[in-house]
Amino acid sequence: MSTPSVQHLPLIGSGTVIAVGALITVILLLCLGQTVGWDPTWRSLGVTPLQPHFFDMHVITDYAACAAKGFDAYIPQSCNQDNFNIPPIWLYLGYFGINGSHSTWLSTAIIAAALGVMIALFKGRSAIDGAVALAAILSPSVMMGVERGNLDLLILALVGTAALIYQEQRIGRTLWSAAIISLATVLKLFPLFCVAASARFSRRTLLFVAFIAVFSLIYLADISHYVVLIRRNVPTTFILSYGYKAVFLGLDHLRAEAGLNAIALADTWIPIALAILILILAAATALINFQYGRFFCVVLNSVAGTAFLFGSGIYCGTFLLGTNFIYRLMFLLLCVPQLQDWPAVKTDDRERKIQAGLFATIFATLWLNGDANGHSTFLFVPQLVDWLLFFGLAAVLMSNFLKTFYRKCQSG
Repeated sequence: MSTPSVQHLPLIGSGTVIAVGALITVILLLCLGQTVGWDPTWRSLGVTPLQPHFFDMHVITDYAACAAKGFDAYIPQSCNQDNFNIPPIWLYLGYFGINGSHSTWLSTAIIAAALGVMIALFKGRSAIDGAVALAAILSPSVMMGVERGNLDLLILALVGTAALIYQEQRIGRTLWSAAIISLATVLKLFPLFCVAASARFSRRTLLFVAFIAVFSLIYLADISHYVVLIRRNVPTTFILSYGYKAVFLGLDHLRAEAGLNAIALADTWIPIALAILILILAAATALINFQYGRFFCVVLNSVAGTAFLFGSGIYCGTFLLGTNFIYRLMFLLLCVPQLQDWPAVKTDDRERKIQAGLFATIFATLWLNGDANGHSTFLFVPQLVDWLLFFGLAAVLMSNFLKTFYRKCQSG
């Protein structure tokens, strides 16, 4: 008598966990939003909401509609309570009839795009890895971008897609990836920091980075007048922000609440000097380890490795811009697949501790920066974690550059 075959249920992978978790989150948000209201729902997730819904997308569509009527979008608060502070290409939406009434479906589209790319980046990992990734996605910093329908979600989707496409061994895929990063730069400027891919030094990487760098310089020169206006319209604030100036602005806020005069360190040379000092310490750390033949957090030649370089470059680059709203921390999601892949690589205890420390710092950055009372409370601990992550990612990028550059020189 033949033995009946055993039916094995398919294993649940990371992509399924993220997709199901995201779907459940959407259903819960809709149900709670209908019962207790939009504001209490988002505050329960550690997100400080704004009105109208998907506020940041409304800024774009409102100004696009005004520009189509002949208004100057870069005059502060000329068409919305917030300022228009992105490249002028977005104003062309107004000529296609896009206005504030389209904000909801545009926000939904970019949220779906970003989620789809994240699922693709985490695909093929375990259910536990998927749960960890979902926890990162549902962090207050990322969810703030979702609540506001922020344009960075579209940029995250583009940069993530570029990481999925990129392959050093295939020139066509490398150029396509560079073209997508260049498109993202046209839309929001800061993706030019993906030149951090040069940390994994090779001839093809140099071609990739050179393409992005040259294109970005030409584009910035072409819209230089608008870059000045964009910079003027971007708020410099401690409120729900990260960056090398944020902690100094927050110090003045706390002094004001205590009835003390501001010391205005943010307007001095001290913040940038501190940032330079941290970069020097990161370089020294990488160089000392290199001299002793020790390397840490070696970025793999994989999709996860490329995504890590993009995410690290954007974090370090935007940190040096002064201040950024914390939704931009969503680009740290690009670092998580590589963090999950490192334990499979044979390393010593020291290496594993460094990797675990970096993982913990990234998660702390994503979770601690969000605060439901962020418009009235400033917390120092998240700022210190942000500085620690800046040091850590800079050291990892420099260490990888030294390693790959040295090996390339040896191989000729």
